[in-house]
Amino acid sequence: MTLTERLNFVWRLAATGFCFLTFTVMGVLFRLCVCPLVRLHPGSKAERERFARRVVCSSFAAFVWLMQSLRVMEYHVHGKVDRLKNEPLLICANHPTLIDVVLLMSLTQSSTCLVKAALREAFATKGPVTVTGYIANDGGPELVEACREALGAGETLIIFPEGTRSRPGVPARLHHGAACAALAAGKNITPVHITCEPPSLMKGQPWFSIPKRKMRFDITIGDDIDVAPFALVQNERGRPIAARRLTDCLKHRILLG
Repeated sequence: MTLTERLNFVWRLAATGFCFLTFTVMGVLFRLCVCPLVRLHPGSKAERERFARRVVCSSFAAFVWLMQSLRVMEYHVHGKVDRLKNEPLLICANHPTLIDVVLLMSLTQSSTCLVKAALREAFATKGPVTVTGYIANDGGPELVEACREALGAGETLIIFPEGTRSRPGVPARLHHGAACAALAAGKNITPVHITCEPPSLMKGQPWFSIPKRKMRFDITIGDDIDVAPFALVQNERGRPIAARRLTDCLKHRILLG
């Protein structure tokens, strides 16, 4: 490794640490400063949640800008990115890295998502998760119903059907919840394929294990998966079989791009 490469590595290591510290501080400030303001926001509970989601999406966009400005990463979007800002969508994506949800939500004006139930208890994330009304992934039929209601209300919903980050070398397994939600709401699925080169921020990989060059993310927005044929299967053979077939189709689209 040349001196220039070493200096670049040290810079990106320090910048990456700064970015993650900044993200934690943003979460704490959101809880201490923004959450009280959201609760005072006039209007219904749904309107306050939408306001909070817009703040989160704008904050994530600022965070992505920070990471790019510090040369920690770059990202490129392929496909009809305007749809993410202008249309209510059911977005289903693969989940290779720690910041996938940050990248996707930064591309929307307002969106909700499925989050780990544990985030409702963590100090830095409890406030944002509560006031935004994000859907916890600890339910069964209630989870599908919550997704159906969000889609029925015209919200953009982001789901990672793997449930957690991919593990290198381990075959991906998709849960059926996203397919069940699409069938329940009669909503087409917008598949998104995410890649990161060199592989970074993966499951079991600490933030300080940075690659020799900055991360490059490619986000490919695919054509919608029409749920109508699978709804016919649901009517004829039941939702479990229809959801399984839709999940197989989704797996091919989000994992292979």
